[in-house]
Amino acid sequence: MARLVTKFKYLKADQEKPIGGYATYIATREGVEKIDESFKLAPATVKQQKLIEKILGDFPDSATMLEYEDYKRDKTVGAASEFITRAIEDNAHEILNQKPYADYIGTRPGAERFGSHGLFTDDGVQVKLKEVSQELNAHQGNVWTLIISLRREDAERLGFNTGIRWRNMLRTQTQALADSLKIPMDHLKWYAAFHNESHHPHIHLLILYGD
Repeated sequence: MARLVTKFKYLKADQEKPIGGYATYIATREGVEKIDESFKLAPATVKQQKLIEKILGDFPDSATMLEYEDYKRDKTVGAASEFITRAIEDNAHEILNQKPYADYIGTRPGAERFGSHGLFTDDGVQVKLKEVSQELNAHQGNVWTLIISLRREDAERLGFNTGIRWRNMLRTQTQALADSLKIPMDHLKWYAAFHNESHHPHIHLLILYGD
């Protein structure tokens, strides 16, 4: 049987010891797995918009792509990236040596694919680390913290050896968290980060009663 180790406590509001720094630490420390993709919900960047304009000018038939329909409906970083990637793939034989396209392919920030930090939350909710830190610093109530740890061999055997698996599991347990802590679902907020340590992979979970 797997041995599950937990550490559960809450942090009181304290302006002299703001809580926001804790979220920043667990989200950015060495070993955190950067699985958050909520950045894709942000508005398309100026660089993406300009490149899309060029693609449509160079390859007008790109406007018939399903990816372009998605982009027109939802002009986010994620939708723009999907369309640009597909358009470049479809016309690779003509454009890979053209500087604007080559620059995009060669210099895309890693954050566009993997996120810039390791903090995540419920599906469809964008996580902006700076804003989360500020929110926690200003929070007047208690913040519950939970650390769940497994031995490496148990994590491997049970499939909890990736941040994505932990994230997906936590997203199915929001109601259980609310019930256990007696927080109404529409007021529950939680954030988490997965640390893939060699011997004891573990998850950090922050829970607060929010508006």
